[in-house]
Amino acid sequence: MPDRARSGQRLAVAVLSLIPWLALACRPGTVRATPAGAASLTEGPTRWLMLPEEIHVAERLRSTREAVEFVEDFWRRRDPDPDEPGNSFAKTFYERVEAADRLYADGSQRGSMTDRGRALILLGPPPVLRYNQKRVPAWEPGRPGSRPAIRSRPLILEIWAYPVQDLPPALTQRIAEREPETREIALSFAVEPRRTYLVEGHRYLEYAVQTGVRE
Repeated sequence: MPDRARSGQRLAVAVLSLIPWLALACRPGTVRATPAGAASLTEGPTRWLMLPEEIHVAERLRSTREAVEFVEDFWRRRDPDPDEPGNSFAKTFYERVEAADRLYADGSQRGSMTDRGRALILLGPPPVLRYNQKRVPAWEPGRPGSRPAIRSRPLILEIWAYPVQDLPPALTQRIAEREPETREIALSFAVEPRRTYLVEGHRYLEYAVQTGVRE
């Protein structure tokens, strides 16, 4: 195939890759599908996949062409089999974003932008789900003029557990290198009346981002 034809084909693929991203971005709280809004791509769920240097570049995009080129390279680096049509990594990402939006919306915040949404996108659904409870200090101001009181209150923990052997090979290897005795990783989320947030296990999400990029 002539180089000019190949170049045109790659550009078409990049444009098509950008369409679902911008479609997701049109939802509340994410990027607008305009050249001026291209720098805001990092505000949507795709941010969870980005390396720090990619965030740096994405925040400085200024045109639709720059955004298309960035997206093309972004997904190519994560395509597990570039010689095959489609990109199973991107397909899984969009499926998990949709699931997170349905399951984990927190008030006005879309589910894929919450901590549990991030975990679902990066690690998939947990094979094991546990609940625990512990007491934590709580400060109570009391009545005007009185001394504040420090009491304790129950904190509900939702724990997502993943056997290391069931994780993607690159992630399994990274954990084996950093934590050779670990057989199961766990993410602990504090369940509050108004929100649920990650309190332990951040490093495993960072490992997932780092190992999701093809060398």
